[in-house]
Parts: sequence; structure tokens; C-alpha cells
Amino acid sequence: MNRLTLCIVILLLLSCTVYSQTRTTEFFFSFDNKKYAGLLDLPSNGKPKSTIILIPGSGRTFFTEGNAYNELRTFFAEQGFAVYVWDKAGCGKTEGVFDNEQSVQNSAEEALAAIKEIRHQKISDTRQIGLWGISRGGWICPLIIEKDPSISFWISVSGVDALDNFRYSLETNLRIEGRTDPELKLLMDEFNFCTKYLRGGKTYEKFMAGTKHLFIDPYCKSLGMGLSGEKEFIEIQEYYQKNGFIYDEVTGLQILVPNFEQTMLKVQCPVLAIFGEKDSQVNWRQTKELYERTIGKNRNTSFTIKTLPNCNHNILTCKSGGFKENLNQPGFGQPCDGYYDSMKLWLQKEGFASKSKK
Repeated sequence: MNRLTLCIVILLLLSCTVYSQTRTTEFFFSFDNKKYAGLLDLPSNGKPKSTIILIPGSGRTFFTEGNAYNELRTFFAEQGFAVYVWDKAGCGKTEGVFDNEQSVQNSAEEALAAIKEIRHQKISDTRQIGLWGISRGGWICPLIIEKDPSISFWISVSGVDALDNFRYSLETNLRIEGRTDPELKLLMDEFNFCTKYLRGGKTYEKFMAGTKHLFIDPYCKSLGMGLSGEKEFIEIQEYYQKNGFIYDEVTGLQILVPNFEQTMLKVQCPVLAIFGEKDSQVNWRQTKELYERTIGKNRNTSFTIKTLPNCNHNILTCKSGGFKENLNQPGFGQPCDGYYDSMKLWLQKEGFASKSKK
């Protein structure tokens, strides 16, 4: 056997070893008169000690047809977990139409329906069911725990506070994009005007006059901000007026979960909160303070916070943490140092993962 052939054989063996870490099967459940399709990853050797459910952030999912979160799923399977994921409505093999405006409350009910089916199928040991949630999942997971207090643990990644995070994201990324302080103040003043009057109270002409710099800013345009005309302006106003959204009186931002602090106070299970210190999409410092004054005050709950430097919203290494950098990073960057180790050590310490696992 020559050297080249030997190298190829070794690479193939290594490849087989990596892919043999998990056994993946499909699973299905019903919710809102739709059939949801998901995946179950099981360790290749031995019965899983615990079960973990992954709650993704905003946007479409690509689990059944795109094998999304493969590295994360493999990591949890290697710790001895049964790992469950499923596609949102209209994504992958799940029926229905994708709704980017799906409420976090409805997403929590969707997850509870999946948990009910997981317990019914008895494919894995469900006596210990934990949650891993990122970004928007930071609203969904505590709502799940509120309805199902038997949840054993929660790993919160890039978590959120009670308010919509777009204002923070816009201001942070405009600064990263190089806007001066006077430019930033002008644009954010116009954004505040936009959030206040997009729901009504100004004519189309006065609304456009109050946002004339905001909608022509290159970064804002790249996000799709702006209006095509008065017809769209009226349609958006009607949409907000009919949907009964609740807004914070001080900031004008939407409150995603009313009485969110009370919901967080009901979290009685162990919690690990992980934040990237260059997160430009959610105000991680504000979320950290929220967690500390709610979960952190419960003496009967194990609570750990881990912040990672040079780490963005997606817990990938970064320079600026800006939204455009996230999109342009080849291969979406590399996982931040300490991310997987923090989860592994915490899971072992809390007794949810075996110390003999990789």
C-alpha cells in the first residue's frame, strides 16, 4: 500500500468514526393541524442518559433537508443525549406556510406539542428533558418551563430581555458600520420616530419627512427598511393595529412576553447562560442583568453565567461582531473558545452528562 493510498484509507476511517457518533432517525408530531417533521440523534453506543431539545432563533430552519446544527447535535449526542430538532411550519418536510411573525407564545406551544410526542414515543429516556435555546429561544424556553416545570435544565445562548432587540441591533451595527456620533443620533432619533408613528398618528407625508435620513442610509437599506408608498404604509398601520401587540411606554419597543420577569422567576431548574461579548444583535449585558435579578436570586436553582470574548451573537469568533461580518465570514466562522467546553463541564457538574463521554 503506497503512502497516498494509506492516507486515503486513514481519512476514510476517521470520517467513519465521526459519522458513527450518532444514529439519526426522523420523527413527526402534530400541531395546529399541521404535520411537523424533525430529527432524533442518538448516541451510537448505549442508551441516552438524558434528552435535549434544541430551540432555534428567528428565521427558517433547515434540519430535515439541510442537516443544520450538525456539529452542535453531534456534540450533545457525544455527551450521551438524545437530541431532538424539528423544522418550523413551511420549512423542510414540515407542512404549512412559514410565518416569520409567529409569536413566541405559539412557538412555545409548538415545542410543548413536540415534547408530548417525544414522551409518547418513548424512543429515548425522557425522565430528564433539557432545553438548549438561542436568541429568540430565550423567550420560548422560559415559556416552555412555565407550562412544563418538569424540564430538567436550560442552556440559554445569546439570550434576550423582555423587549424587541431590533433597536439595539440597529444602533450597534450602525456604529460598527462607521456612523459618527452625530449621524448615529440623527438616525436613531428617526428610528424612534418610526417606531412611534408607524402604528399611526401621522400622515404618510409627515411620516416620510420624519424618516428621510433613516430609509436612505445604506445599512438600513440593506436590511430592507423603507416603504414602497402610501399603500404599504396604510397596510402596515392596519397590521399593527389589528394584532394587539403590546409596547413599552418608555422605549416604544414591542414587549414580546408580558410580565417576562415573573416568567423568569418561575424557572426552577439549573440554568447555564452563555453570551458573546461582541454580540451586536441582542443587548447581552441587559439580559445578563435580567437573569441575575430573577434566576440568580433563586437560592434553590443552580445558575451559571459564561461570557466569551471576541464572540458574536452566533457564538462564533469575530472581529467586530457586526451583522454583515456574520454573513460574510467564510464557513460562518469557528465556534468560540470555551463554548463547547463550558457546556460539557456544566452538564457533567450538574449530573446530566457522563464524565466518561467525550
